[in-house]
Amino acid sequence: MPRIFSAGWVVARLLAVVTAAGIAVAVCSAGPSAAAPPAPPVNKLPYTWGTAVKSIMNPHEQINDEGDILWGTCVICHTNTPDVKTERTIKDVSLRLGEDPTELCGRCHGFKPHPAGEETSSEVRMSGFIVPNHLVVPSKIVATNMRFAQKERQMMLPLDPKTGKVICSTCHNPHEKGVLTGRADFGADAVLRLRTANVDICQSCHRK
Repeated sequence: MPRIFSAGWVVARLLAVVTAAGIAVAVCSAGPSAAAPPAPPVNKLPYTWGTAVKSIMNPHEQINDEGDILWGTCVICHTNTPDVKTERTIKDVSLRLGEDPTELCGRCHGFKPHPAGEETSSEVRMSGFIVPNHLVVPSKIVATNMRFAQKERQMMLPLDPKTGKVICSTCHNPHEKGVLTGRADFGADAVLRLRTANVDICQSCHRK
């Protein structure tokens, strides 16, 4: 005798089959062949954190890639932003730690004996030559040589405006090329930022 199923039982079985089929379709859709949603874009900076910190803290990074002066950098060493059109010498500007410009440089730069530091030839260093202190008031002969050098080469050899002593920026230009013009720009971006190349910087004061 054939089994007789009630209408309710048939409907229940159909619903079960449809539900199972739906679950199977969903599982297949979620399989590895399904297209994953696009990943969010990775925003990578064009510089490292260390480079960013260095550029922020380096007072000698004074011009950006577009050639614009970074005026905010000036106040790392100056008490205010100088007017480069009217304030062109060390006498015209105010510096932080203004009593001693060399101390200002020394906050970042370690001092090595000049001119017989690591960059000097081994022959000079091995000769036993004792490097005298250059951060002094120039003698009359040296002062005369400096005046001649500045006229002949149209360069600047600034001294401490308060004491008249030789300072770091007498030989080294602290500015990046393009911040100042004319004589004040000599040596900017040169090796060691020397205001004139090689031994010429020595002969600006010490003439044979």
